[in-house]
Amino acid sequence: MRIAYVIPAFPPAPSQPFVVNEMIEVQEAGHEVFIVPLYRGATALRHGTFARLRPAGVFTPALVDTGILAGALRMLLARPMAVLRTLGALHRAAGKNPWSHARLLAVTPKALAAARWLAAVRADRVHAHFANQTADCAAIAGTVAGIPFSFTAHAYDIYAGAPRFRNDTLGWKLRRAAQVFAVSDFAAQRLRAQLPPAARGRVHTAYVGIPLELFRPEPPLPSGDGLALLCVARLAETKGLATLVDACALLRDRRVRFRLRLYGDGPLRQALAAHIAARGLGAEVVLAGPVPQEEVARQMRACHAVVMPCRQDHTGDMDGIPTVFMEAMATGRPVISCPISGIPELVRDGETGLLVPPDDPRALADAIERLARDESLRVRLGRQGRTLVERQHDQHRTARRLLHLMLGAGPPAGVGEAAPS
Repeated sequence: MRIAYVIPAFPPAPSQPFVVNEMIEVQEAGHEVFIVPLYRGATALRHGTFARLRPAGVFTPALVDTGILAGALRMLLARPMAVLRTLGALHRAAGKNPWSHARLLAVTPKALAAARWLAAVRADRVHAHFANQTADCAAIAGTVAGIPFSFTAHAYDIYAGAPRFRNDTLGWKLRRAAQVFAVSDFAAQRLRAQLPPAARGRVHTAYVGIPLELFRPEPPLPSGDGLALLCVARLAETKGLATLVDACALLRDRRVRFRLRLYGDGPLRQALAAHIAARGLGAEVVLAGPVPQEEVARQMRACHAVVMPCRQDHTGDMDGIPTVFMEAMATGRPVISCPISGIPELVRDGETGLLVPPDDPRALADAIERLARDESLRVRLGRQGRTLVERQHDQHRTARRLLHLMLGAGPPAGVGEAAPS
């Protein structure tokens, strides 16, 4: 099978190792992987596993250049009615939201040029990771080229409600896709609710997988020097990091011995550093930059627990199931978080971790203190977490399931034709 992945950037973004790991598993299962990136990757950080990705072809990473514009024009001339009807339907779906129309206009030349390229390489499926612009590109390219398209929905791409980020074309893509995958049952149920009953079977839960050979179970750490806490995250509102810092201040005031290492980058970095300083936590909390997967694995081995009190932000956005939770549990480390979105599907309160209400520093501090004082609880949660991750998030298994679903499903009626809205 020849599968063309539409992804945000190439080289791939280091914050999305699950996308690359899936493509590696697909190629190692004997399928050809082609890549259509929306943008050129801008970061030098690379995970070691990325070296195993050997795509059969990569479309030009630029969002637009003279070659893309020429390819788009050729596709428009070759299939004018298919192009115009597809674009017209998507823009009608975008409604009165100027941001949605702008996003469509931005990806249209790339999508049309990619349609021509995908037909030339005889791709069997166009699959996008994320349900927003990448899925817009896959939908246009697949529909115009007559190739079934599908997409995996993650989190902000379906949850964010602010006009600038809202996915107004989601309903059209749901109706037209050969299949739709979601990274949690919570997300899958939300997507199915937007479809008529007869079409809901095309929406599947496809859990993210991680490399279990990298994240191996490790013996519990002794706690003689206090509890070693770890958080690896994009520094954004959805992660609840201000709550985590406030909980750390409470732990210090309670004289609970701990240290927190926080790795990542993002829009709240300066505000978070200022908050740590304002709380007088310079000795207990270390704010570091983003690190590759291999260093994350090393830090997992050096901690007692992973803490990230996820929350819903002011736009409605929230996490799916953070990959770092899978990595922690695979290492045998318990997780403390909050019961939002798909998180309880992995962090099961009292079984594989502890759940506390979001935006509640006192409850979070209580949970951390509970782990600090109960080594047997840490060990039990870590052991049971590893068992669940082996069953639910082994990337070999998750990729095989995805391929099985793709190979067993034909396109719905009308795929490959220009669709009405």
